[in-house]
Amino acid sequence: MRLLEVARQYYEHGMGQAEIAQATGMSRPTVGRMLKEAREVGIVRIQVAHPFERSVELERNIQSRYGVQHVRASTQAPQESGFDAVARECSALLDDLLASGMRIGLTNGRVHSRLPHALDGLRHRSVEVVQMSGRATQGTRILDGAELIQQVADRLGGTAVTMSAPLLAPSAEAARDLRATPQVRDALERAAQVDVALIGIGAGFRHPASVFSGALTADVVRRLHSHGAVGHVVGRFMDASGEEIRSLLEDRVIGTPLEELRRIPLVVALAAGPEKAPAIAAALRAGLVDVLVVDVIAAQELAHLPE
Repeated sequence: MRLLEVARQYYEHGMGQAEIAQATGMSRPTVGRMLKEAREVGIVRIQVAHPFERSVELERNIQSRYGVQHVRASTQAPQESGFDAVARECSALLDDLLASGMRIGLTNGRVHSRLPHALDGLRHRSVEVVQMSGRATQGTRILDGAELIQQVADRLGGTAVTMSAPLLAPSAEAARDLRATPQVRDALERAAQVDVALIGIGAGFRHPASVFSGALTADVVRRLHSHGAVGHVVGRFMDASGEEIRSLLEDRVIGTPLEELRRIPLVVALAAGPEKAPAIAAALRAGLVDVLVVDVIAAQELAHLPE
């Protein structure tokens, strides 16, 4: 059992041989011999495999199955969440894609709130960053809405186009009034003309309070679910086949309509977590996404969903 204890200290807890020697009262050469013996007797098995190779296999699987142009399945680094990993991968993608004079649009989501930090250090471009949907997370700590757009624009060295509006207005009449204001109308018009859109994919039907950040009652969420809703994009709900579910809610949404989203040259979807897989699949089947950036855990779940 001493071999197992030393092996765990070294391989699982990250302790150095000198630290183990000091903690156990053994000499450093003894610790080294014990680690070697642990490998020889099979207590420790070392397999060399680059995680990117696994990601490539998953990416090809998803591309083939769902017909999406490009997939990036990001492997998490130690101490990194899936949201951070996807934001980091999105930053690398933008570094390759963006050029001065381009217009980039953002919706919202937990990955989006990590983007400003992930974009630190990127070279500046003269780009326009446009808010494509109203604020969804009033009263939470998730970075959202105009604040998110401004921070992303600052990181990229660009200008921000924002709107002071919620994602879901209190009524259809209130939504019409908001869309008619110069600021919101200008943002929505520019959002329809972006070169690249970074969209989130919403889910959360197992936890009604998380849908639209609690803006909907549990009864409304249950009714949407009973009509087959598995997720939403820019506030529009979809069933598993990617068909939009028409409801009274759509008249209250402040954001780019799905038909306009489909006309944008490059739509990049950002999502993390296995619970998002059905919603991601719906967005892919709806033909809304050109590039999918997900964490490996979500990619694995997506690749194994039933047809």
